[in-house]
Amino acid sequence: MVALLKMPARFDTESKGSERRMFPRREIHAHIEGKRVDHTIAAHREPHLALALRDLSLGGLSAISQTPLMAGERLAVFFPPQGIKRGWDAYGRVIRCNPSAMGYRIAVEFDPIPAAA
Repeated sequence: MVALLKMPARFDTESKGSERRMFPRREIHAHIEGKRVDHTIAAHREPHLALALRDLSLGGLSAISQTPLMAGERLAVFFPPQGIKRGWDAYGRVIRCNPSAMGYRIAVEFDPIPAAA
């Protein structure tokens, strides 16, 4: 918590095209499962999502969905086990959803994990 308080309010970048992300992205192509956890009619009609992962970081992910999602919508995503690595879950919210040639490109920001007290 103290580290978050000492972080600068804004990051200075030398050029306007510089990367502004807090966590580095890693390009990953995998299929993951998503579940819409909002209580909207659209989420109840199509609660399960098949997502094609494009990139991943500690702060979020980018994926392709065949279902359009609303900005701010809450999701739970499940990363299946790979080899000896166990699967894991993450929760977050949709930052943006833009139509693309292959479906809808979504960006999801993960919820922060509370520090142990």
